Order: sequence, then structure tokens, then C-alpha cells
Amino acid sequence: MRFFIPMMMLGLPAVALGASTCPAAEPIRSASGSAPALPAPAAPQMGPTLPPAEIAASPALTRLASQGAQLYRLKSEHGLEAVFARSGTQFRVFYLTPDHQAEIGGVMWDATGHNITRDQVSSIPGAIPTVQWTPSGSGRDSRPGVPSTMTAPPAVDPVERVKAVAFGLEGQDTAPRVYMFIDPLCPFSTRAYAALKPAVASGHLQLAIVPVSINDHENKGASTPAAQQMLSAKPHDMAALWNQIDDLGRLCRSAARRHPGRQADLLE
Repeated sequence: MRFFIPMMMLGLPAVALGASTCPAAEPIRSASGSAPALPAPAAPQMGPTLPPAEIAASPALTRLASQGAQLYRLKSEHGLEAVFARSGTQFRVFYLTPDHQAEIGGVMWDATGHNITRDQVSSIPGAIPTVQWTPSGSGRDSRPGVPSTMTAPPAVDPVERVKAVAFGLEGQDTAPRVYMFIDPLCPFSTRAYAALKPAVASGHLQLAIVPVSINDHENKGASTPAAQQMLSAKPHDMAALWNQIDDLGRLCRSAARRHPGRQADLLE
């Protein structure tokens, strides 16, 4: 059985850029011969925006509004006011300092590791990436080997689709395979990889690592050459190369903290 795990971060949606040296897979077509239509990004729907007078009285809110964002209030958490900023289909949560002179954009976690920001936006349609996959025979009243009458089979099987792209392999070929989409320089990707390593080493699963560039807007374009470098390696060498890139990234980030302005040197 094959599964896939997309690695995603809550925040402004980013475009996953494939390496230019890797040809794109042929599109999978439906029975009619036409390519299935992709759904348009969902724009979260909210209540009334913050009043103009309230925005004008806050330097932090004024800065956010000056970028063309619509601002909505969320529930305050741990003494910080929360604001949902939306511009078209892009959105992000900001936390305001008590003096309203600064804003912090990102995700809030509590002492137990619970994602507070996810709870705050979970009721907003389109804010949480959601995948629904109901293959034939998975209905509540279905039996193995018998097509379900409750749901129609999907037009495209996502596992079959991802099998057509370039990926690296780590682990035994006889183990169940998990497809893992990663950005080589994303800390969430590296943390997930570290958590899955024991299962790979014990032979309980095999990782199919699919490099994509997601964080270019945060690291001045460093993710794209890192993903291209991984894709240039042989499948069973890709994980080892990712470890080298991650080690180099940590060294460069440490150097950048000691010498501001050198972040652009990463992976060059």
C-alpha cells in the first residue's frame, strides 16, 4: 500500500516550484480523455473587517492595512491580540504587541506543543488545507472488492499521480512506501524526516522523498537550487544529500547571525 504526506506550513500559501532540470510528468486524464479541472483556491470568508478608526489608532494595524490587506479580529491568546489578514486568496495571522507598535506574523504554540493558531482559524472556510479522498469501495456500507454505491471513484488517484514524478528512496524496497513532499530548507520537513527515521531504520516503512521549493520567499531563493541539487542525485543517494544540505544550511544560518547580510550566500 502506498501513501503520501504533503508537508505544509500554516501561513501565506506559497507556490511549489519544481526543478527546471526535471521534466514534468504527463498529465493523467479522465476516461473522456480530457485533463481533470483543478479547483480554484478557496478564499476564506469572514465577518466584518476592523473599523477604519481602530486601524488608524494602531501603528501595527495601519502597516498591515497599507499593504492592501483586509483585517479581521480573532480571539486574543496569552495576552496578545490576534488579527487575520487577507489579501485575495492569501492570508496570515498576526499577533499584536500590547503597545500596538509591532506585529508578529506566524504560528503560536503553547507549552505543550499545541498549535493555537490552527484552532483560531479552523472555523474559517479555506484556511486549513484539506484533502478529501474517497476511492471506490471505501463507503461506510462497502465490502472489500465491491465498488461502493455511495461515492464515485476519484477522477485522479493522487498516489498514481505522485508515482510519476522524480523522488528519492530511503529504506527497504519491501517496506510500505510513504511519499513525502519536502522543502530541503524547511525546518518542518527536517523535523518530520527525523521523526520518521526510526521507522525507516527498523524496516517498517520506506520514504519516497519528493523535493519541491516552497520557502524561496523566505530564504531569498535558496530552496530552488537545493531542490534541484537533490533531484540531480540518484534515488537512493537523495536522502544523504538532503542531510548534507541541511547541515550546510544550519552553518550558513549561524554565520548569517554572526555576519548580517550574508544570508544570500546560502548554497551558492
